[in-house]
Amino acid sequence: MSAFNKNGWVSLAEICDERQLVTDVESGKKVLRAAYFSSMNAMIEGAYQFARFFEELHQNGKVYCSISPEAFYFNLKSGAFHFEGEELLGEAYVQAPDVEKTDFTEFLAPELVEFLAEGPEEQEGSEDVETFRECYSFETDRYFMAVYLFEYFFHTGSPFEGKKMVNRCFLSPEEKELFRAKEGRFCMEPGEEENIPVKGIQDKLIQYWNEYPEILQKMFQKAFLDGGRLRELRPTEVDWKQLLVRMAMDYKSCHCGFHGFSYRLLQKENGTLACPKCGKIYYPLTNGLDRILLAEGEKLYECQTGRNPMDKDTVTGLIVENRQKKGLYGIKNVSQGVWRGFYPDGKLKDIPNGQGIPIWNGMSVRFELGEEWNLRLVQQTEERKEDEDEQTV
Repeated sequence: MSAFNKNGWVSLAEICDERQLVTDVESGKKVLRAAYFSSMNAMIEGAYQFARFFEELHQNGKVYCSISPEAFYFNLKSGAFHFEGEELLGEAYVQAPDVEKTDFTEFLAPELVEFLAEGPEEQEGSEDVETFRECYSFETDRYFMAVYLFEYFFHTGSPFEGKKMVNRCFLSPEEKELFRAKEGRFCMEPGEEENIPVKGIQDKLIQYWNEYPEILQKMFQKAFLDGGRLRELRPTEVDWKQLLVRMAMDYKSCHCGFHGFSYRLLQKENGTLACPKCGKIYYPLTNGLDRILLAEGEKLYECQTGRNPMDKDTVTGLIVENRQKKGLYGIKNVSQGVWRGFYPDGKLKDIPNGQGIPIWNGMSVRFELGEEWNLRLVQQTEERKEDEDEQTV
């Protein structure tokens, strides 16, 4: 028996449903309570740990020989993750799953639906190894993972449950999933009209879809459009982890109480962004592809400045006010690496731990890996005289 105490934890199925069945302390009766993460940061952390679980599973040569969400648990306050179900894991390409006990649901990859519908007895000449290869693999795990992450973020059921499927009568779950596998269309496909979300059934998807940044939308489109039939195009565990790290860095929590992804910040004419609630200015530091938003109280992390692109927890930089000059802010290096600062007048300076570079228009900085990040605003800011006091934050 497992020693895992489920108090304070909810299953993946309960998160997707946004409800959990708990025992009321006073009455002792079972009651339904809301199951929401305490913050967006906790929600992103839970998704990250879910993807990390599959990464470690596949690194150990195993696959998830089930479609049950009941074995995955999350802490709603922190996003901590726990897996309760070692018996559901199989050695990849070694043992055949019990196909007769597999239910037909939206979590099954299309190739798995078609294989199971044919029946194992019709797979003439196939050995257990080949049966397993066709039934459960790393790629079918990735499809399962994408479907559950879709429900995790949107709480709306199948990503294919649009008008085309809702208006069609199916005689059995098997018939429904076979139709989805062969003719189903992702209901959030760009330009899709035939299978658009249905009000009253997918209200949460309609509501939540544009609440998240475009990078998340594109990842699901990749999973269910490109990767729907072509297994090799399905997002990997690393793809999901990279995306979730970017989402964590993009989510802003202002001291005024504003919380949201950066697309909700107000775009200013000079290229800066502003908090929609208090007007705090964010300065975009960019490498040409990504950006880091600099503002009072913000932190930089190892995944942005250091050697570990997945480390979203270790703080490596702080935005602080200059000790000698009020109103002048800079990036202070609190990592163990040495940065290189480039000033608007062409001056160079090494920035070790404890030192910093002012946030000026025209400045650039090379973090630990040597990639150059620049601050280039449309309108020039007031010229400032540089001195040693200003160069040390």
